[in-house]
Amino acid sequence: MSKTVRLVIAWCLPAALALFIVVVADAQNKSRNADKQVPDAKLDLEQSKFMRKKLEASGQILEGLTTEDADLIMKGAQTLAEMSAAEKWQVQHDVVYKQFSNEFQRSAKSLVEVAEKKNFDAATLKWMDTTMKCIDCHKFVRGARLATSQ
Repeated sequence: MSKTVRLVIAWCLPAALALFIVVVADAQNKSRNADKQVPDAKLDLEQSKFMRKKLEASGQILEGLTTEDADLIMKGAQTLAEMSAAEKWQVQHDVVYKQFSNEFQRSAKSLVEVAEKKNFDAATLKWMDTTMKCIDCHKFVRGARLATSQ
């Protein structure tokens, strides 16, 4: 494994794991509070369950990277690629969101391809790219929701 990739793993994987834990805790909190909301509680709970599956797939990828298990990486990345094509994924219907979604799909599919080749260095870098695309999209969606709620 190259020195650069080891450095990326040493710094980024712990950060990604911490982010994963924060997102899971936030999703659990929202899930617990979903029944307290009135009109969109069912829709929010359904979306929360869908996002939890996304987090589970992300966890498989992270575990696969840390254990160099290409099958786990492929399984998690394939799940993300399939989920990103699902109707539930489309939380917004504008051009910018569509661009974020397309970039995420390409990145997840690319992660599958490098995992199939058991190229763990490339898989690590593709995973970081996929994670950043996920985070950027979530920032965009939160900003758009904030803007529409005011």
